[in-house]
Amino acid sequence: MIAAVAFWLGGFTFYASVAIPVGMKILGSHLRQGFITQQVTQWLNLTALFALAILAWNALAVWGQTNKPLRFTLAGSLILMIAIQLELFGLHPCLDRLLDTQSRQIINDERFDALHRIYLVSSTVQWCSGVLHVLCIAAVLKD
Repeated sequence: MIAAVAFWLGGFTFYASVAIPVGMKILGSHLRQGFITQQVTQWLNLTALFALAILAWNALAVWGQTNKPLRFTLAGSLILMIAIQLELFGLHPCLDRLLDTQSRQIINDERFDALHRIYLVSSTVQWCSGVLHVLCIAAVLKD
């Protein structure tokens, strides 16, 4: 579980906080970096499938050792992460259709910006839910 979460959420954290700013600095363009991010997020989304399956299995494994508030938080954070992941799987192709990969241009800036903002906010909420979920697991294992 630790490896799955570290790879998925840690990878997301590293990419968002280090790789994107460095890429934008080197490439000189948010747009150019965005075409790299388009590919990377496909891998992050795939990684999420495995991590979420492991987190679900782990939550079930510790379910009997937890009190009611902790169960509620474990279940709620997991359900939220899964729901957001489904949303991200739906949003990604919508964003892709707004990109012209040949000319490296956005076809509809306004629509892309709106969907991209939703994608970013959703990803951030999912990340926060993941951190909360891990803290709950740590609390169970501590006892």
